[in-house]
Amino acid sequence: MRKGIQKFLDILNCRDNSIYYECEDVNFILTFPTGYGKTTLSLEIAQMIDLKPTQNFSRLIHVVPTRSLAKDIQNSACERGLGFAVQYSFTPSHIKSPLFLAKLIITTYDSFLLNLYKASIGETFSYHGHYDLPRFGIYTSLVHFDEFHLMNEGNSWTSLLGAVRHLSKVGVNMILSSATPSKSVEEELIRMMENRKVVRLAVVNEYGESAKNRNCVKVNEGYYECKVGSVKYISLEVKDKIKVPNININFLDKEDEVLEVVKRNKDKKIMVIVNTVDKAITIYEKLRDLSPCLIHSRFKIGDRDEKLRKECNIIIATQVIEVGVNISSEVMISEQAPITSIVQRVGRLLRDNKKDEGELYIWKSGNYYPYDKDEVENTVKELKSKKDNISLKLPSSYGEIVDRIIKPPEEDLDLLKELDYIAENLFATREDLEKLLDKYCTLTNSYVINVAYDTPASERDLIPLDGDLALKIAIRGNDCVYAYVEEYMPERKVELDKVNVRETCVKITKPCRDYRKVFYDEDKRYIIYALKIDKELYNEETGLRLKK
Repeated sequence: MRKGIQKFLDILNCRDNSIYYECEDVNFILTFPTGYGKTTLSLEIAQMIDLKPTQNFSRLIHVVPTRSLAKDIQNSACERGLGFAVQYSFTPSHIKSPLFLAKLIITTYDSFLLNLYKASIGETFSYHGHYDLPRFGIYTSLVHFDEFHLMNEGNSWTSLLGAVRHLSKVGVNMILSSATPSKSVEEELIRMMENRKVVRLAVVNEYGESAKNRNCVKVNEGYYECKVGSVKYISLEVKDKIKVPNININFLDKEDEVLEVVKRNKDKKIMVIVNTVDKAITIYEKLRDLSPCLIHSRFKIGDRDEKLRKECNIIIATQVIEVGVNISSEVMISEQAPITSIVQRVGRLLRDNKKDEGELYIWKSGNYYPYDKDEVENTVKELKSKKDNISLKLPSSYGEIVDRIIKPPEEDLDLLKELDYIAENLFATREDLEKLLDKYCTLTNSYVINVAYDTPASERDLIPLDGDLALKIAIRGNDCVYAYVEEYMPERKVELDKVNVRETCVKITKPCRDYRKVFYDEDKRYIIYALKIDKELYNEETGLRLKK
């Protein structure tokens, strides 16, 4: 077992005598390298809870940003023979836990936040439902917020801050883990936990690396007492001599150079990661004669799962591959991106540890979308100047660059205030959250609407899209949008992955609101399962195109 994970478990199990606090009753911020084993950590905790009841929590809720990462954790739990439940939209009923009462629950940020703020996913059709039951499940859990760096802007950041602050107030134990947290993000989260004991645990090559540029006083080797303003916390370092491969960093200026590098390395495992779906398709088509695999977010869920299982020497992908995809390459080409994204991508370079040397090419494409231009340009500048003296596999090596480059996120104080009201007011209901969502649309940075070109039989037939984009390409009637809808039948006992839907035309004026709402047709209640799109837009080889 990795030393960082063992250290965490020792503290949680009260086996670490160097720290003086109540062992279990602690909140953690973990800075572990990509591929270090955060999933292993959660599974170890789940086994611990199963074997030894604790005073502070009865279950573990692992919160992740993507369904692909959730499925990866499910697979790992199955391999260990661990019982688990899952909670997010369109979860098969035989593994679902809408009330968050299983010993190990795997969920997504959006589902977790909606349940915390009184919109129980299990009760779509009720304002006065049993939303306090999933909240009870949350309050009696150890909550692991995984890859929290992906929640560091817009509504996502404000909602995460609100959740962390509220859960701290009511005494819920939390773990927040990431390979690429910036100092500003970590410190703001620590402020939100001011009434709790907080331990920051970082894996380092040498002691002292993670305490640089922080308000910390050394107590012992690898043990620091720190402050953020008036808020105190403990920072611990675990010295773990991780096998760090030698990664040669190079830079490319033109698309032709990208294609040439791929052709030159066609017999190796090579991965090209770009920032948009259209660019991924373009690169794929220009390399089609080399039989590459194309992976992006606009495939049917079933098709994408099959592509991820397929053995390919050459993979062309978007940033969808950054999290929750266990793939390894020997050569990687990454379109320019902020340092945090580059690090996540490099987590797929030499991931299997079979080789000691790999190649990373940064493609200076001139495209900044969807990222902040300054963060991208400064990342390229920093990597150019430090390419011979940096390991993108070690947080202690790239951490200072993250702190310098990544801008502090800004919270929406009005949204934070309204979330606090819903969370803490006993008489606030789902209707209060619906009013809030009418104003803010979503608690995260985007909302997803599924589309399908034919009657979907299961989740595998759906294409998840940004809500505005889904509405834009959906087939329209005179004053309505064609959709596949599912009838609400509370007595139905079939699994949710075997859905019974029909096609109809529905009115949608504000997608992020109307897509969630129940509508009535001939005294029956329905919810939208997917919007209908033209079949000509989809191709199994390249996925969904926005134009025929």
